[in-house]
Amino acid sequence: MDSIIIKPRNELLKKYVQYFLFFRKSDSGLLSYSTFPNNNLCLAIYKENTIDYTSNSKSNHCIVTEGTASFKSRLFGFHKMPFHVDVRSALDQICILFEPAALSAFTSESYQDLLSADHVFDIFGGDSHFLLEEIFDEEDLFKRVEKLEHILLANLTGRQPEKLKEALDLIAKGSEYLTIETLAKKLGMSPPTLFRLFKYNVGLNPKSYINTNRFRIILNEILQRQSALTSVAHANLYYDQAHFIRDFKAFSGYSPKQLLNKISIEQNDLAWIYNNKNHR
Repeated sequence: MDSIIIKPRNELLKKYVQYFLFFRKSDSGLLSYSTFPNNNLCLAIYKENTIDYTSNSKSNHCIVTEGTASFKSRLFGFHKMPFHVDVRSALDQICILFEPAALSAFTSESYQDLLSADHVFDIFGGDSHFLLEEIFDEEDLFKRVEKLEHILLANLTGRQPEKLKEALDLIAKGSEYLTIETLAKKLGMSPPTLFRLFKYNVGLNPKSYINTNRFRIILNEILQRQSALTSVAHANLYYDQAHFIRDFKAFSGYSPKQLLNKISIEQNDLAWIYNNKNHR
């Protein structure tokens, strides 16, 4: 399978879209891979595939097989454990990776409704089937991005509460491990108000967001291999090594040392594990 990442070209969209990701696979052999929790949200668009997704306390698993429907579009994100994907068919897939809370700048639809929908691309209005036909008919991926950016810009409202932006900035700094009470106090609001702010605009509660942000910072530092694990743990306010390893394993499925022996990095952005050897 080929995976290609293209960054947004439009300066305005760079605030909301992390990158466009394209998967292409021409054969029907099994490809199995795993990715890790992140605070961004992926809008995945499939052509002629069936998507079976199971998400509960014990499983976070997506199976992609050959299908008859022309297009399906789903949201994936806010995982609390590794996300396992089995691709059992040919694949021509587009993913739009939104920055944290950025989808709310394009739609007022509730996250809960969208997360259970099979045609999320419909939020961009018009004849969504025709728009997707046009996009997938274009073989040049950069021209696909141009079409996608045009659609996104046409639907951009930019609606994002200032308090939410302030909260995300405070969390992103990572200079201290924020409790919900501490973050709420810094923002001048009550913890219940903070909880509602995140659930409505981000799609997950503030504690989950903070913990996932912390994991991604640690993951990036580990992948750079520039510091010892004990230094990484202390820099991220872990003073108990066992606690550090336990939390990291809960998010990734592996200890830091195990992960380094398995992980693949695509274009310096996409970190994942191939679960079968013949992935190309």
